[in-house]
Amino acid sequence: MSKRPDGILYWVDEKPPWGVTLVMALQHCVLMASSLMLPVVIVQEIGGSMTQAAAVVGMSMIAVGIGTLLQAINKGPIGSGYLCPNLCGPSYLAVSVQAAWLGGLPLMHGMIMLAGVFEALLSRVIGHLRFLFPNSVTGVVVLMVGVALVPLGTSKFLGIGFSGDPIDPINTGIASLTLLLLIGLNLWTKGRLRLYNILISLVVAYLLSSLLGILDQSDWQQVWQAPWLALPGQGIELFHFAFDWSLVLPFLIVSLCASLKSLGNLITCQSINDADWQQADMKNLGKGLFADSIAVFSSGALGGVAVDTSSSNIGLSAASGVTSRWVGLVAGSLFIVLAFCPKLTMLFSIMPPAAMGAILLYVTSFMIAAGLKILLSTPMTPRKTFVVGIALIFGLSVDILPQMYTQLHPWIKPVFTSSLTLATVLAILLHQLFRIGAKDED
Repeated sequence: MSKRPDGILYWVDEKPPWGVTLVMALQHCVLMASSLMLPVVIVQEIGGSMTQAAAVVGMSMIAVGIGTLLQAINKGPIGSGYLCPNLCGPSYLAVSVQAAWLGGLPLMHGMIMLAGVFEALLSRVIGHLRFLFPNSVTGVVVLMVGVALVPLGTSKFLGIGFSGDPIDPINTGIASLTLLLLIGLNLWTKGRLRLYNILISLVVAYLLSSLLGILDQSDWQQVWQAPWLALPGQGIELFHFAFDWSLVLPFLIVSLCASLKSLGNLITCQSINDADWQQADMKNLGKGLFADSIAVFSSGALGGVAVDTSSSNIGLSAASGVTSRWVGLVAGSLFIVLAFCPKLTMLFSIMPPAAMGAILLYVTSFMIAAGLKILLSTPMTPRKTFVVGIALIFGLSVDILPQMYTQLHPWIKPVFTSSLTLATVLAILLHQLFRIGAKDED
């Protein structure tokens, strides 16, 4: 039986009051919406219209909602039973653009469906791979889940859009005030005020951004002009798919990398929900991966972009102390409803970078602390030191010096595009090479 961790206010199967559940679900929807620019980027890359982009965004939102619901349900072979929301998967961005260039949206959607099938097959055998995930590996994975959010969080915090851009002092000032408010409400308040700190800070960030010109009249005009209700998917040809053998291997590699990322997120969910957690529950991971595979397949079948589990949302659940799966059920349902409400979707889409950066840094702090806790829960033997150290060194190098890996062969390059994926692969391989036994892990 799992032991309730300190600091968790509403735990896994506990049902919070409806007010708490709804507000927490809204806060999770804010983070889930942070990746909705990815469908727009892909459609723009192939010269598509804004109508097509809006259609792909709407169908992606439905797939994200489906994945979040399935992950929280935990029925039969489907779902981990944890609050582990989905979002549009950045892991798939490069190969999705490649497929869209080659054969348009139908080819992209067909290859995404193939990736979902591959992840489903992987989920069926993951239960036999417990030996690959001792504490030395799981600690690295959880730690890197947080570290992988650092580049995005800091760039949004400082208002930097591209490499070489100067720091935006107004954006940084708003982000600093928002982060201080987030921390202050967490440290020095109790009850629901602490639970609602993301939503409160977000409102303040919107107001400050409007007063200081980060959000201008044209931004708000887009919100006012958007309709309240509309059917998603208008503008693209639904249920039209294509396949290309030349893209099979790249999509399978990316699917494997995305699956490893989801494993890290699910392991993090397990660790923050059990004070006595020692090792990964592989059966539960398999159920979680299967739910994720259905979400990926659904995103292709519906006409959206590939989806993935969200590290930042897991960080939010740890930071707020609300890890109840009921929040996931409401958040998933709410996100599907939002797909039919362009006005609210547009409100999310104009979210100021300062707000996004402050929230990401806030939740990343909890993710990094969770990873360190796992790594330090067992003695740091010499062999474990090398597994952890080398995996972290090369994993961090992806974020610090990404240009080192630009000339790699396209088949292996996806492994080196994510610090989390590279660190996870290296930790698993080094663990097997050095043969860290159970005695070293106790």
